[in-house]
Amino acid sequence: MPAHEAPSTTKQPAAKKQRFIIRHEKPKITTKHVMSLQHPLGIKPLGNYYMDATRSDFAGSCRGPSLGCLSQLTDEIIMEILNLLSPGDLLTLGATSRVLYGLTHLDDMWKNLTIERFKGDWVWQDDTWRATFLKRSDPEYDTSMILKNRDQMKLKGFYSDVLFQPFYCAAIGMEPYTAVENIDRRSGLSLKDFIQEYEQPGKPVIITDGAKHWPAMAKWSTEYFLKTWPDAVLRAESVDVEVKNYFKYAQGTKDESPLYLFDKKFGERCEGILEDMEVPVYFREDFFGMMKDRRPDYRWIIIGPARSGSTFHKDPNATSAWNAVITGSKKWIMFPPHILPPGVFTNEDESEVTSPVSLMEWFSNFYASTQFPDDPADRPLEGICREGEIMFVPRGWWHAVVNLEDCIAITQNYVGSQNLKETMEFLYMKRDQVSGVADDRREGLYEEFKEAFFSSNWTPEEGGADTPQEGASSMSAEEIGKKRALMKMWEKNEQEIEQLSKAMQQRCKRGADAPEQLSFWEMAKRGNGVSASDKEGEIEAEANGGSGGGFSFSFGFPSDDEEDEKPVEEETLGQEGGEDQGGSRSEDVSAA
Repeated sequence: MPAHEAPSTTKQPAAKKQRFIIRHEKPKITTKHVMSLQHPLGIKPLGNYYMDATRSDFAGSCRGPSLGCLSQLTDEIIMEILNLLSPGDLLTLGATSRVLYGLTHLDDMWKNLTIERFKGDWVWQDDTWRATFLKRSDPEYDTSMILKNRDQMKLKGFYSDVLFQPFYCAAIGMEPYTAVENIDRRSGLSLKDFIQEYEQPGKPVIITDGAKHWPAMAKWSTEYFLKTWPDAVLRAESVDVEVKNYFKYAQGTKDESPLYLFDKKFGERCEGILEDMEVPVYFREDFFGMMKDRRPDYRWIIIGPARSGSTFHKDPNATSAWNAVITGSKKWIMFPPHILPPGVFTNEDESEVTSPVSLMEWFSNFYASTQFPDDPADRPLEGICREGEIMFVPRGWWHAVVNLEDCIAITQNYVGSQNLKETMEFLYMKRDQVSGVADDRREGLYEEFKEAFFSSNWTPEEGGADTPQEGASSMSAEEIGKKRALMKMWEKNEQEIEQLSKAMQQRCKRGADAPEQLSFWEMAKRGNGVSASDKEGEIEAEANGGSGGGFSFSFGFPSDDEEDEKPVEEETLGQEGGEDQGGSRSEDVSAA
């Protein structure tokens, strides 16, 4: 890949730093707003039960009469059971009572069944996954009956957060969360200013004129894709779907978390599409490009309807990234590397990251808490990236993205001078976390990258007898100087990384050789640390014929009448059963 170049030989206008407005408003989600939402089956949130119970005409919940003995189980437990059943059993069970009809109609359950059985081979029907599953299973099935039955099966008096929450998150939209925009918005930004103000310090920025000149801006749309590549098969999360089927789904879905099309091979599958875009000048220094077709996955087309998006994550292999919006708009919320977003769980080395709630549920449950933190510096950066604009994502930043409307975008990860050391360190120190390549290449990707880097930056030594490589004799003195500077940069980074690795290994070794650190309770059970003198404890144990293990205590609280009586016999806790088998308890983050 070419190194950084000036955007143009013509004089560039001064960069415009657009002003932004922050309106310190809490999301406008009120009880009245929640109550105004009407679930298609008439289901209400559990909190409404307590309000409805105060009415004189309240007839009670229909859950007990409809479920019978099953009403003793929570909705969560019942849904766990239903997830074990076959589609046929669900249909049969749903015909036995009104409440079971509602529980077996949770559309996310039918979404999983459809994808599990048919992968991406289905055509979206009406507005539900249930209808899609039934039509795909039986082409003669009349899906219009589902809508008719829904109107007749209103569940009066059924209160369930399990069923209402997904509907609520899908219905409220993103309007309450778009007021704040505090990410810098820049136009006419020179390459030098971009590096100094944003890439070097690792600060996000929206480049408002970054992609406005792309041919894609005048061409790409739903209609254009359907006309040009209707049969192209692209990846939508875990399934491959045809473009025409995906757009039909995207236009009709009411999912809380719609399927997100995120394809890395779109350049091969959509002929000519790469001609409609280019790598912005700010990101053309990309050392992974030296690996050519051996480089890790790095470029994706992203298509999705409103509410689709990505939950909190850091970009792979300590790379930085850029994301260009062609149609629609995206809401970004970003935290610096050292601040873990609320509702996100990770282990110490961040090899496992879990966000147990959907994007919309995260905004509903956690967004308000991020607006007024104890330390103002902990407040996230937020912004909306619109058509023709490019978001710069520095390496290591936590970020979540949600489409505010139907959206088409391009994103690419890269390694430049400003994040080379971090990527080298990641590939060298965290080989088990390397991504974007086949599993058998992960351990050796650092060495592959190094070989490609050295090969691309080879220059004949001054006065040496090196055999010139093809094109080496035509290199200018400036080109040779740049290549040698890059080689020195790599060597310096590698020395520091190797020293860091050795220091960490020594620290781990010292930790393994150090005596076991026990809690007071563990020491008590072993008989250590509870007497005034360990030596005296050993002597007393030997005199009693014991080993010194164990720990005794007594509770003697005699009444006034019992003061002269024999003290309460001491109870002794021996070591029967051994030590606590679990040691220090470790939480399973992935199960949170």
